[in-house]
Amino acid sequence: MTTRTIAPDVVQLDRAANAAQLPAAVRTGLADPSARIAVTTVTRDGRRRLDCYAVAGAGKQMAAVTPDPEGGAAVSFPVDGAVAEALVVETLGLDQPLAPVDHRSELDIAALWALAAMADAHRQTELESLLARTPVRQVAINEDSIYLRALDGATLPDPRWLSGMLTQVFGPGDVTEARLLAGLDVLARGGLIVRAKTGLWSPQPAFVTAFAHLELPLAAAVLSIDRRRTGGLDSTTLVFLRSFAAVWVIDPRGPAGAPTAVRLSSVSAADARTLVHDAIALALKEPAAPPQAKTASAPHFCKQCGHPATPDARFCGQCGTELT
Repeated sequence: MTTRTIAPDVVQLDRAANAAQLPAAVRTGLADPSARIAVTTVTRDGRRRLDCYAVAGAGKQMAAVTPDPEGGAAVSFPVDGAVAEALVVETLGLDQPLAPVDHRSELDIAALWALAAMADAHRQTELESLLARTPVRQVAINEDSIYLRALDGATLPDPRWLSGMLTQVFGPGDVTEARLLAGLDVLARGGLIVRAKTGLWSPQPAFVTAFAHLELPLAAAVLSIDRRRTGGLDSTTLVFLRSFAAVWVIDPRGPAGAPTAVRLSSVSAADARTLVHDAIALALKEPAAPPQAKTASAPHFCKQCGHPATPDARFCGQCGTELT
């Protein structure tokens, strides 16, 4: 059985031009860090990653490792959790007063991909209508258009489209026609979309606003936290999606790196900042010291007769000799 490690890649660390600036104790501690706070951001300009490591003896100061495309890295020490927090806030624009959209749902992973493909297909139809100056906007989408957008998102992960953004975050999905239809069926049974007799799909009236706020992704940020504990790791992953006018939290469920379901919910920008701050603060919190076992008191005996005596007794209960 292999124990999962959260230590930085040694080769990558050695290639860092400023790795020699790390104090010896910190470099040694990086072989077995107590916590890792990893932030991966996705925007239209590309991806960025920042890994912050807490090491024993450094308190709340951490070493930050920023990988580069050539397989090397930049290393900084000391930094604190505010660096990781600021990267998420800046990428998602959480300093803006964004209100939440009234929506929360539990979706399996097939339904999430189907929702993304349907949102992309709907947006594609709107763009084509605008270019053609079509006066009536088509709201219902056929399954072929949804499937094509799903394929595009998996093979050409353009973050300007929701399915492409999800591919950047989670990796390529299992895009088959059967999986897509299964995902659409889950969405329909959940009351989010409906299939007309013509075979066209459209969002239910109660879901129209939330659906519209998913169509135009601007950025995403993945906050992954691993905190060492006795016998293993406590791991948390939160995915934040910023659309044109809303912030979404995608909470993955299932194995790390291969979620089987998600909780999709919209939050305000202020609430998103709080989620990020609290998660990072918890990762850097010093573990509680184990309770100290009570030391048993040494037995007391009368020096005169040897009779046992309680620790607070002044006189022997057997012979009456004063105890000292």
